[in-house]
Amino acid sequence: MSKNLKPLMIAGTVVGATAVYLWQQKQKRAGETAVQPPFSQQYGPWAIVTGAARKEGIGYGFARHLAGRHLNLVLVDVLGDELAARAAELRQKYHVKVETVTLDLGKPDFLPALQAVTDKLEIGLLVCNHMFTPKETPPILQMDLDTHHAMLDINARAYTTLVHGYGRQMVAQNHGGIIIVSSQAGLRGMPYTGAYSANKAFQMMLGESLWYELRDTNVDVLVLAPGLTNTQGDALADYPQIMLMEVDPVVKETLDGLGRKHLVIPGPVNKLFNFATTHLMTRQQALITNGDFMAKGLRKS
Repeated sequence: MSKNLKPLMIAGTVVGATAVYLWQQKQKRAGETAVQPPFSQQYGPWAIVTGAARKEGIGYGFARHLAGRHLNLVLVDVLGDELAARAAELRQKYHVKVETVTLDLGKPDFLPALQAVTDKLEIGLLVCNHMFTPKETPPILQMDLDTHHAMLDINARAYTTLVHGYGRQMVAQNHGGIIIVSSQAGLRGMPYTGAYSANKAFQMMLGESLWYELRDTNVDVLVLAPGLTNTQGDALADYPQIMLMEVDPVVKETLDGLGRKHLVIPGPVNKLFNFATTHLMTRQQALITNGDFMAKGLRKS
């Protein structure tokens, strides 16, 4: 980070910490006065979670927490063997019903195969968490066009298909919830992962717009924008470890916010970073800061 931005970051930490504290107190008071229906009544009895096969992933984190709240699960992923293993773990530990659907969400005609399983179920919650991004992190123009298009198919078109199909169903049944797992990378440009950032921005705008359009219905929409999360082992070792969150607190804050907020940026460090880059810097300064941050973390320089 350039020297002239360091005072801004320090000031941001102080101001941001105060803002976070006041925000938490406000949310606590609101939570104490608002009357909320039981979670399983509003968002049950079945939840769909996409991208749920990886044991260390956010999707499986959602599956665990939802099972702990007594929701039955439909788990969707392209990794069939891993998905079956996660389902067995959930059945054994939480004694809930779990259906698995091994599915490539990059195919344009995936929805009928999923609906063949879910049409007989009452789906009260959709967690769109699946994501495709290549392991390599080339600049936008050095990534081959087929990879760009595959990312759009999985990360944009499939999200739209799922939200459209199950959102309409929830409106008709007069209850439900939709969680769209975006990223802080969707808030502003993220050099070296530019296509990922663009996909996440699409998801965020889709979710925020849908929240407004459904706010007078009994269907709650929430966008999750996590920062660095401990889901990739040593792949994040070169990033500041203070910025790395574990999966469980990310998921818990999200589920606690469902029906109360439209956007969750989990954890105090992520909130402070977002405050600094949106209030203490110009958008160009924030973009340069992000680029320098990613270059170091990805060993581009």
